[in-house]
Amino acid sequence: MTRNQLRRLVLDNGLRVLLAPNPTGASIGVAVHYGVGFRTEPGGHTGLAHLFEHLMVQGGHGAPPGGYLPQVQRAGGLADAKTRQDLTVYYAAAPASALEMLLGLEADRMRSPRISPRNLRTQTAVIDEEIRLMVRNRPYGAFPWVLPRALHSRAENARDGYGESVDLAALDIPLCERFFHDHYSPGNALVTLTGAFDPDEAQRLVRRCFAPLPGRPVVAAPDAPEPEPRAEARLSVTDPHAGLPAVAVGYRMPDPVTERADYLAHLVLAALLGQGRHALLRRGPAAPAGVTSLSVGCGLFGLPLDTAGPDLLTLFAVHGSGVGDDGANADGGRVTDALDAVLTTLAENEVDPRLLRATTARWASGALRELGDPSTRAQLLGSREMLFGEAELTERLPELVRDQVTGEQVSRAAARLRASHRAVVRFVPRTTATATATAGATATAAAQGKAVA
Repeated sequence: MTRNQLRRLVLDNGLRVLLAPNPTGASIGVAVHYGVGFRTEPGGHTGLAHLFEHLMVQGGHGAPPGGYLPQVQRAGGLADAKTRQDLTVYYAAAPASALEMLLGLEADRMRSPRISPRNLRTQTAVIDEEIRLMVRNRPYGAFPWVLPRALHSRAENARDGYGESVDLAALDIPLCERFFHDHYSPGNALVTLTGAFDPDEAQRLVRRCFAPLPGRPVVAAPDAPEPEPRAEARLSVTDPHAGLPAVAVGYRMPDPVTERADYLAHLVLAALLGQGRHALLRRGPAAPAGVTSLSVGCGLFGLPLDTAGPDLLTLFAVHGSGVGDDGANADGGRVTDALDAVLTTLAENEVDPRLLRATTARWASGALRELGDPSTRAQLLGSREMLFGEAELTERLPELVRDQVTGEQVSRAAARLRASHRAVVRFVPRTTATATATAGATATAAAQGKAVA
């Protein structure tokens, strides 16, 4: 896709619009991105961006009874939303005939969402339940949130998307209304349309739905540059729901704007390490024994180019006893030892060209398949446009990875990780932690001539 194939316009109120028509098919994707995420939250109010996503999903004051989602579903569509570090996106896919309805619903909640004491109480309770199910009561639920906390020094870069329960309980209507006023103005939003629509007709509908909304000053997102880590960070998390120990490793990614070639090489390196049947940490002599589950990816949520701020390359491995990352285990650190050995080999010897070609081709194929869904395509185009001003990067990325990343660049990426300061977090099942603590107490008591009951 060339820049001329996309149609861009900016309304008088500051709203940006991105049109990406596709004459084939009969469905459309609509995504509305706002330049606000959990990195943008004011201090002491963690979870506000995610809470506001929940409030906005209820729809605006003009939505029909039942709210936003039932209306979309009755038209044969699907809709959802998600909060990221720098963005919140509301997206839908529906038959092409629903375009005017979807735009009207989006304009309605951009004008005036349903912020009421009842909605606030309800959605706060829903998020508390999400935290309980997805973090506190889920095996390894603290991953990946612990890695930014271990590796980053700025509070803005170390937050998780859910927030702290005590902060959520303190949120009130005036604070939510101020957050909406500051961050949900048309000038801080981008509407992206993809799929089977006529661009001239879509432009007319966009103007009719969104042009009457008044513009407001845009409150800039905070600038939170992150210094390079000065030492390796190591943490241990006792997990009461984990059946096996696990280890998570996080590295700082290169800047996707100023170090684009290095960033792309890290995407390929992550794929070589842990993605696909022939990944270096899954098969062959370098693969650590006893690993039951392994994932390696770029981006806090596993999606590349998902933030303009500091981001991570992450590894997460569930393993049997004796192959973890601590001297208390019999084989002490076999997972990270294997990772270090592979990085050293790649840094000193370029990857086999056939493996590189197979890996980049598989990565590109997966990225292209994602673009077949109009909703996913709208989300990705809008995210890259909001973050980098490069919606076209979404369509070019598979080609860039497949055809331009070289073995030398991958070697340089491996050397960079090998020499960098990382975060290593151990997840210890409660039974293991209890046994280790008891063994330690027994040894101490024995040394002191005491008995342990």
